[in-house]
Amino acid sequence: MLDLESLMGDFIEMADNNKVTKGLWREEPVDCLTFFRDFMGENPYPGKQTELLETVDSLIKWKFQQDELCPEDLRTVTELVVMFGKGSGKDFLASGIMAYLIYVICCLNDPQKFFDFGQDENIDLINVAINAYQANNVFFKKLKARFNNCKWFTRTGMEPKQPNEFQVLKSQIRFYKNITAHSAHSEADSFEGYNPISVTFDEIAGFEYEAAEDAYATFRSSALSRYNDKILLIFISFPRSEDDYMFKKYNESFTDPEVHSLMGKSWEINPKIRRSSLDKDYERDPEGSKMKYECIPPKYREGLFSFPEKIDEVIQVGRASQCPNLIVNNTIQTRTLSSGEERHFIGLEVHNLVLDPQFTYYLGGDAGIESDSFVISLFHAEPTLMHFVEDGEAVERYVNKPVEDLLLQWKPSKADRLPVDLMNVAEVIEKIVQQVHVKKALFDKFNSADVVQRLMAYGVEAEDKNFSNPFQVQIYQNLKGLVYTQNVALLDHAPMDESTMNANEELKNIKLINGNKIDHDKDKAKDFSDARAGAAWICSMDEPEETEHFAEPVIFGARGWVGKVN
Repeated sequence: MLDLESLMGDFIEMADNNKVTKGLWREEPVDCLTFFRDFMGENPYPGKQTELLETVDSLIKWKFQQDELCPEDLRTVTELVVMFGKGSGKDFLASGIMAYLIYVICCLNDPQKFFDFGQDENIDLINVAINAYQANNVFFKKLKARFNNCKWFTRTGMEPKQPNEFQVLKSQIRFYKNITAHSAHSEADSFEGYNPISVTFDEIAGFEYEAAEDAYATFRSSALSRYNDKILLIFISFPRSEDDYMFKKYNESFTDPEVHSLMGKSWEINPKIRRSSLDKDYERDPEGSKMKYECIPPKYREGLFSFPEKIDEVIQVGRASQCPNLIVNNTIQTRTLSSGEERHFIGLEVHNLVLDPQFTYYLGGDAGIESDSFVISLFHAEPTLMHFVEDGEAVERYVNKPVEDLLLQWKPSKADRLPVDLMNVAEVIEKIVQQVHVKKALFDKFNSADVVQRLMAYGVEAEDKNFSNPFQVQIYQNLKGLVYTQNVALLDHAPMDESTMNANEELKNIKLINGNKIDHDKDKAKDFSDARAGAAWICSMDEPEETEHFAEPVIFGARGWVGKVN
């Protein structure tokens, strides 16, 4: 009896799947805004969010049924560029639009026949995120939320058999008739093998340019060869620079009838964002804030300092160190190992090192030995009364202004195979801490354990920290903010040899890669910059200890700074 019931069930299912249907739609789909509001229970903001969804609705109606209400300028569009500021709900919009497209396809009587495919041929909709984390832990979670909370769809643990059923897998959501939503990322080895009718390039401005170009070329060719002009490629991001892939597509929208664009500032799209609440961000990082919130990018993608000339304005011209008679010479140090073997190292001879004991000092180090230099940067703190605007109100308080006093480099000799003498580094640092109060020190964890232990023995709050990408970005963004607000003073560095770049020129050439990594060109370095960024970080983040020696009050973000009052 059970076998008979099973057989009858299979027969009924086969009969349902082979029903002869007429017309385009199995069920007439609602418009995009109705789907968001009534089916998903979401309320898009009026203005740019609503305009985007109305544009998508017009495009879909034209592509699926040649709706004459579609504006003529949208009828040729295959690519939609959505350049919205940070906080405008881009992931929400992208996931909701994908859900709507899938809903419309599921409403077709026979999706494969509509696209001139063979029976049950794959139909793919793909979101390409910047990395695996973004794909799996951000976008895919939002996509699942869209379907889990949509009253039209029903989740099933088995392969979907009905148009409104869906099954959630690791990085896919499957629907009936082999319709599949994919959450991919730009780090994937290949983008081949899909049948993509729609692809969303999520935060494509953050992609490596070559990866963005490869993903676009592969997906577009795959889509066009299967669906012709029924495809819809969506680029949604705020720009990172005028030469990134997002800005390239945005510029194409003014000349290419297949490309349509929308742009909006964060507070124009999301009314919950108040422009005044972003004042502190704009004070600390004006061009970065314009990029993120207003979609006004810097000219070049990778330069940390979009206005490198600002560095020149904080240089203590003619001052190479706090000690006017300081003499520093390279030397070769000979050490006898426990085995009796003699080894040679690069060291420094430092003469006339006389520092002012009235200040509190902060030490930063970048610990190279064989290929990179070992650099230390010493700052003192000048408590400075600053005027801020917070939540629309003027406040004032003291902050530490980092003033650089010493910048030393131990440069290994690759030609002679002479590494840096770490014992000599420790000896020079001991000279410093024996003279003045070094409150805190920060070194990259690599090669610095012995130096840090010696500093701790002198009562210094020393740390050898893993300079991960997020931490490096944090301390460099802090240094950039100090430079732009002129609340830092840097030495007028004079390299010891012609093969070494001036430390201030090195800083101007620091790169910000994809917004999440600090790096440098192959023919340059960042040893000086790492040490300076670390020292300036611990100094500026520390509470001022006293305010007897302070600079004149200044407005945070105003040009110019007044030196210490003696």
